[in-house]
Amino acid sequence: MFDPFTFWMQGTVYWMKLIKQQQEAYLRVLGSFAEKIPHEDSAKLAREAEALKKSLQAANKPAAPAKQVRKDALVNA
Repeated sequence: MFDPFTFWMQGTVYWMKLIKQQQEAYLRVLGSFAEKIPHEDSAKLAREAEALKKSLQAANKPAAPAKQVRKDALVNA
């Protein structure tokens, strides 16, 4: 006997398996490309990170507070 729901599910499963295989193949290709990209050594990367950290700390450092003027200096001026 013909069951439309089962027929539809079989077709859906087929296409989902096909899409999954294509995605896995795509990720394998991306992985092989990533292996070929030159990577920096960890020491150089750490030096750059420390330099960036110091520059960000200097940029986020609050400015020196404004010099306070005494009230009596304004009155006597």
